[in-house]
Amino acid sequence: MTLLVILPIAVVSWLILALSPTVWLLLTSRTFLGITMGIMAIASLLYTIEISHKNIRGILSGANYLARLLGFLVVSALGVSKLDWRQMGFVFSGVSAVPFFCLFFLPNSPRWLVTQGRLSEAQKALVFFRGKHYDCEPELLDITQQINNVSRKTNNCYQQARLLFETETINIFLLMTFLTFLLSMTGCYALLTYLVPIFQAAEANLDPFISAIIFCIIRVFGTLVHLCVVDRLGRKPLILISYCLCSLCMAIYGMYFYIHGTGITSGMGWIPITATMIFIFFIGVGQPAFSILCGELLPTSCRSVGNSIFVLVLMTGTFIASYTYPMTIEALGQHGTFWVFSGVCAVITFVSAVCLPETRGRSLEEITGNRLNCWAETTKL
Repeated sequence: MTLLVILPIAVVSWLILALSPTVWLLLTSRTFLGITMGIMAIASLLYTIEISHKNIRGILSGANYLARLLGFLVVSALGVSKLDWRQMGFVFSGVSAVPFFCLFFLPNSPRWLVTQGRLSEAQKALVFFRGKHYDCEPELLDITQQINNVSRKTNNCYQQARLLFETETINIFLLMTFLTFLLSMTGCYALLTYLVPIFQAAEANLDPFISAIIFCIIRVFGTLVHLCVVDRLGRKPLILISYCLCSLCMAIYGMYFYIHGTGITSGMGWIPITATMIFIFFIGVGQPAFSILCGELLPTSCRSVGNSIFVLVLMTGTFIASYTYPMTIEALGQHGTFWVFSGVCAVITFVSAVCLPETRGRSLEEITGNRLNCWAETTKL
């Protein structure tokens, strides 16, 4: 229902952008688009996680992330076409209308329906998503028991927010908030935002504008690899491998800038290009795993508010990282800035190795039930 309400606003906002005769109306439409995109990003991921069977939840959640990246790729491709920004506004308005009509064929999340006491609808929804030959009674019973274990109703944001700070959830909530903020500081968003001046400073032998499309394609391939292995290898190994290699790439990038002024790097413009490609690829492999864990590790009773906070932290961190990048360059130099990015990736790897539990193959209710044990086991390490 959240998506059904917000999608028409997105359609209208794109139309206003395409037809806006004044700057203030253009900025207003962009503001509403930012709000609607934030809401859709959270609602679509949570819906996907809550309707998915435990054996394919990683793949379907990763597909949600992949679809968003493909959208970015299409936008980048259209950006070098002959379409101007008004014509692109009309295109995106039409695209935004498609999922609105498709959603009418889908029921609500079974877990959300249980929180509202609509058990018969929840059962029908499970049958819809699992198939008529699937025995949904055990799964429905697990969902109902987990919801009933919450001592009070959590139908509003305030009640869900209070639940986040209770003993059962505070540790994992703070851990994921910390890691989410670090994700925005890895250099991924700053690199994509300032790709043109970074490549110009590195004197890389690649058109920086075309490279934006190339790197978007590489990130899509990384996410495709994520889809192939996330439900086989697990979330935690993907994170550890990806961010360890990302740390190495950023360290090499910083070293290149450190010796760049000496002239030794003449004819070595392939180094920053290669390091960036590997970095972007493994961001595509590892970052979707964090999106999945953010939805899996919190209980249904406070998942929506908790994930909204995670996205808010990520977007705030992204803004800070992008806004302060030029100032960081002035203070630390290009090499120092990329070494900071390398350090952040290393911290993510270490904290994830020590504190994050593995959720592959577990239902959301099993994850919630075992959360305290998982936390106790990992913190003993």
